[in-house]
Amino acid sequence: MATRSFRIVTPEAVELDLDAAGLASRFLAALIDIIVIWVLLFAVTVGGSALAAAGANAGSGGEIVAAIVTVVGVFAVLVIWPMAWEVATKGRSIGKMALGLRVVTVDGAPIRIRHALVRGLVGLVEIVLFLGTLAVGVALASHRFRRLGDHLAGTVVVRERGAGADRAFPRRFVPYPGWEAWSARLDATRLTADDYRLIRSFLLRAASLPVDARTRLGHRILHRVLPRAGLDPAVLTTLGSWSVEAPLVAVAAAYQRRFDGPS
Repeated sequence: MATRSFRIVTPEAVELDLDAAGLASRFLAALIDIIVIWVLLFAVTVGGSALAAAGANAGSGGEIVAAIVTVVGVFAVLVIWPMAWEVATKGRSIGKMALGLRVVTVDGAPIRIRHALVRGLVGLVEIVLFLGTLAVGVALASHRFRRLGDHLAGTVVVRERGAGADRAFPRRFVPYPGWEAWSARLDATRLTADDYRLIRSFLLRAASLPVDARTRLGHRILHRVLPRAGLDPAVLTTLGSWSVEAPLVAVAAAYQRRFDGPS
């Protein structure tokens, strides 16, 4: 099934195109994830059974402890482990990694714990309880193939690889040669997610913008974000000649370092 493209417009009218992942690729990714979860559940149940047997021999409520450990282990495998994995990998489960997919918020930002938690808990109902039928039904009725968990969490699954995927995510931002020390001095703690999304979107589309428009827009963005990074925009006048992308890449790199880098 074909993917469905959609467009995000930043506050500065810079557009970012994304491709929503199709149902076929999402199904295959989910299948890989389910296989991994089955293996982990099998390990938990085997371990719980061994612990229960040891507890029965030892007495003193060992079987109850083993049952509690098993229940906690099953919950961890079904909810905590997928959530922690997706947050740590910026929206990529093992299956999504294999298929080149990623979960992002509807405005293109990396997901946070709350997004992963909502998707995981709702997934227990629409995927586990309803055997995936509810998730498929809702996704088919959604313009971006979003299941119920995506709607409630405010997320969408997009392609990272394949046709059009290069528009969805930039490469990891690395300061231009000579800008490394300047980037390292920036204080990214006051930069917001909106600031970063604005910079990222501009850098993704800069090459397609007319030179004059690119320069004007780039300078407007710099005057917005540099004070929050602890610098007076006037300091740029002391750095000699540079393209407007250079300081913006340096700011984006500083922001990524702060969060261990959305890639």
